[in-house]
Amino acid sequence: MKLAILICLIAVALPAWAAAPKAIRLMGGPKSEDALRRFIERDPCLKARFKNAAQREEFFLSENRDPDLRDAVSGVKREALIEQLPGMKASAAPICRALADCAVPELALDVPDAERLPESVRRLVRPWMLLQQARGASVELAASESGDSLLTVELKGLDAHLLTLNMAPRLLGGFKVWFDQPFVLASLYGRERDAALKR
Repeated sequence: MKLAILICLIAVALPAWAAAPKAIRLMGGPKSEDALRRFIERDPCLKARFKNAAQREEFFLSENRDPDLRDAVSGVKREALIEQLPGMKASAAPICRALADCAVPELALDVPDAERLPESVRRLVRPWMLLQQARGASVELAASESGDSLLTVELKGLDAHLLTLNMAPRLLGGFKVWFDQPFVLASLYGRERDAALKR
């Protein structure tokens, strides 16, 4: 009888365990960079969230499109046209490859299309991974399934609350990807980066 109850409990818990978002722990370095890329591009929960965000963006665009107006440059991305105008091309943001290169972490990004979402998420997470590597600690990422929250980022060895990375489509196209509490995070990053670089 006890064995039957135990088997039933395992059978009930197994689907919930399998469906639960998986976490990944990263220490920094080339292997962690590859692991971060694979996690963000292949995690089923994140893939579903990116797909859902793209569908929501398309819905917003179709709702805001005036059927009486015809775009003279349909089929061409507006951002690509703007960048061709003199002085309008956005300067490329520096890519953090080492902690010394990342004086201030990016805490929010405007992303023009869904294909760039995984790359943008990696770009926001990378400075925290480098910080933890310099501290000799790890960063743990887990996909989130609620609201605009996309990822939780846990900084091991720091008395910091979980960092929450959010993503949402914009009404007029594109996406916003951002961390909650940017001022608190900027202060935390600056303090811990300075301490790590002095070691």
